[in-house]
Amino acid sequence: MLRQVGFAAGYLSIFLMPALLALGVWSHHPYLAFGTTMLVFPLARGVFGGYKRVEPTLWNEHIATVLERLPVAYGVALLASTIGVIAFLANGGIDSPTSAIGVGLSLWMTMLFATCPAHELVHRRNPHEAKFGWMIAGLAGYPPLGLEHLIHHGRYGDTQNAEWPRVDESVWQFAGRRMRRVLVEACVLFAQVHGRGSGAGRHLTFAVVVTLVTLTAFALAGGVAGFLIYLGVAIGVTFGVQVITYLQHWGLGDDSLVDAARRQLAWEDDCLFQAWVTLHISFHQSHHDSSRLPYYRVALAPGSPRQPAGYVLLMLLCMLPRLWQRSMRPVLDEWKRQPDRARSPGRRLTCFALYGRAG
Repeated sequence: MLRQVGFAAGYLSIFLMPALLALGVWSHHPYLAFGTTMLVFPLARGVFGGYKRVEPTLWNEHIATVLERLPVAYGVALLASTIGVIAFLANGGIDSPTSAIGVGLSLWMTMLFATCPAHELVHRRNPHEAKFGWMIAGLAGYPPLGLEHLIHHGRYGDTQNAEWPRVDESVWQFAGRRMRRVLVEACVLFAQVHGRGSGAGRHLTFAVVVTLVTLTAFALAGGVAGFLIYLGVAIGVTFGVQVITYLQHWGLGDDSLVDAARRQLAWEDDCLFQAWVTLHISFHQSHHDSSRLPYYRVALAPGSPRQPAGYVLLMLLCMLPRLWQRSMRPVLDEWKRQPDRARSPGRRLTCFALYGRAG
């Protein structure tokens, strides 16, 4: 019981970003949330190590109930933190371009992490919890998250429709293709919503309204600066979601593997802290295998391709396509040769050194 309580406490890390955002802006350290994510979070692997469990945890019923409600509690905390930032802007907190950039970067990183609880909730069978997930997505500035992700689960390995990136495709090309496709599908759904009254259409409309209301609040509180900060955050979250999809699925689509559609493949990472703070988004193949399974019951998939580093480092790496290809091709090639031989960075930042170099 005590071991379960200790492990479950790790999931409280999801509240770090809203707390750091509020603390940073009101203590006049606007870069706090962004800097902590970029400089401190990757080092947490060295402290907490990797996820060791082979099977999902058999949780005590009371602990499982708390964990079930945690994403909803997070949504309340995120809303409170966002209101705090709006109040900060209304009180004239932005006194320089540097301050505005710091607030924008910290808010962007906070909202990008917010897509993890939103993702968890949009998969819930409870309609109120699912709608709350759409609300968080709207607050984060990316209202079509639920639509995009639910479609994603029906197009395994599909590189033509930008669900999985092509193996020779840069993150910039993939993000552009995917954002255009999502926009078109969202517009089609909007055109149909009044005629058919679909649940997804109503949720999407609700999420868009949340985004517009939030944008208006930022503009009223911070003027042009507030408007530009939230607009930049929304654009950044939209791009960031596509980057994460790229990291999760690069090289595993139907252009690289003939059975990609059947196998539902995705890269996974065993970093324990990353699993906590993203609600197991990093156990992504397992999520595809059982998308309705709550995050705290998801374990690493046996034989899944394993990432050689955490999301933060890989996000930076993929911004340089040539370096990405040189670094990741050997990882992909070895997994194809030996899919049951999973490598782990353990407590190191990366394990790239364990692989050869692409020619």
